[in-house]
Amino acid sequence: MIGALFRRKRPNTAAQWFAARLGGADGQIERQFHEWLKEDPAHAEEYALCEITWEVSHDAAKQSPEPSARPGAYRAALRRRSAIFAAAAAAAAGLAFWYWPPTPVVYATAPGEQRTVALDDGSRLTLNTRTRISVRLERHAREVVLEEGEAFFEVAKDASRPFTVRTPLGLARAVGTRFDVYLDRSRLSVTTQEGRVLVETGTAGSGVIVDAGRQAELRSGMTHAAVDAANLNAALGWLTHRLEVNDAPLGDVLEDFSRYTSVPLRADTARIAALRVSAVLRTGDLDALRATLRGAFGLDIERRGGELVVIDGKSRSPAAN
Repeated sequence: MIGALFRRKRPNTAAQWFAARLGGADGQIERQFHEWLKEDPAHAEEYALCEITWEVSHDAAKQSPEPSARPGAYRAALRRRSAIFAAAAAAAAGLAFWYWPPTPVVYATAPGEQRTVALDDGSRLTLNTRTRISVRLERHAREVVLEEGEAFFEVAKDASRPFTVRTPLGLARAVGTRFDVYLDRSRLSVTTQEGRVLVETGTAGSGVIVDAGRQAELRSGMTHAAVDAANLNAALGWLTHRLEVNDAPLGDVLEDFSRYTSVPLRADTARIAALRVSAVLRTGDLDALRATLRGAFGLDIERRGGELVVIDGKSRSPAAN
């Protein structure tokens, strides 16, 4: 076992512990490993980062020979495997230097528009309304900068080129997976549909793993993203032009709905904004929204200059459109 190679010297770093336990470890190694985890809360996070880094380099690592009767050959193979792992770890920590072309490819959507883009590496990106991204594909890395809005990523598996989505609040890194990234002013949300995604602020030791069916939220000033179970139907409903809300304040619903319209919506009063709403709407469908508000609350929508205002139906101006 790989762990046997480390009996003479106790590992000191997350990478060394990961390598020690990679092929299975005996009781002594496991006891020492758990003692190391207890020494510093950051150790568990560093080890989790190593796990997803190994996923990135797994295909390359599988090419290393299995243990044989020649210890020297096996140790040489282990050194090569460790070198692969170290290189991937450097990339995951942002320590590697990549050459980027001066002009990335930019894609954007208008209010209410959605767009799917096929990349040269086989990945597919679906941009939601009011979204702007820039894409760079290089031999050793793939990077998307999400400047605003939301996008769903179907990442083609390529262990030699991690796929990174950068935003002003933090980044998400994965390989061969499906996930959604939504940037809303001071909030970043990452929802994993398939596979695993690493979400971090960009600071060493800040990475958290977001498994399938989970969602990470990162706000300005947070040192680590908060991870919880995701409502995939609500988070990814926009892919089928559906907006699902469950017991949400009407003011928040109108703000979200406004992403899909050229004219913003707002509530006329704080009382109206505080009403709790549960509904499934077609994105941008004002007629469906108006019918829902009339039926559930007796409200209506009227235009005031450059905006749409939700009002009490009884107070609607006769001259309003």
